[in-house]
Amino acid sequence: MALRVIASKERARVAARQGRLDLLPGRVRLWADNLMRPLALPFAGGFVSAVVLFAMLVPSFAFHPMTGHDVPFGLSTEPTFKDQVSFGFDSDTADFVVEVVVDGEGRMADFAVVQGPSLAQNPGLKRLIERKLLFTQFTPATMFGRPTSGKMYISFQRQQVNVKS
Repeated sequence: MALRVIASKERARVAARQGRLDLLPGRVRLWADNLMRPLALPFAGGFVSAVVLFAMLVPSFAFHPMTGHDVPFGLSTEPTFKDQVSFGFDSDTADFVVEVVVDGEGRMADFAVVQGPSLAQNPGLKRLIERKLLFTQFTPATMFGRPTSGKMYISFQRQQVNVKS
């Protein structure tokens, strides 16, 4: 009698599955029976384990606002003055701005007047600028901690001293 009960339950289970698969053509039904059934349990297990592992890692991806204790890291710096020799300019020399190219060793490589008098018309001024820049020491620009060439702008201004007695 117990065997008959088990057989009828199995027949009802097969009939219910057949009822769902009756809508599919024969080859698809065979594919669903033979391939999908053995893959369903491993797929479900893999999906559940992936969701659990991701849920465990999500707290480490949380956004943490930066506090004021962050130290900036300079990936690149501009050239700067290290030491300057004092050469005077004539009092009639107008104010001007010079663009200086500083090489990786901290020396002037080239210069051009960006704003001010033309150097072609005033060769004496050109020699004064060259002399002042050649004897000026620069700290070279850096890129990722290594010295490299860079540009800087230098402004020369007239200074007038009025002494009244």
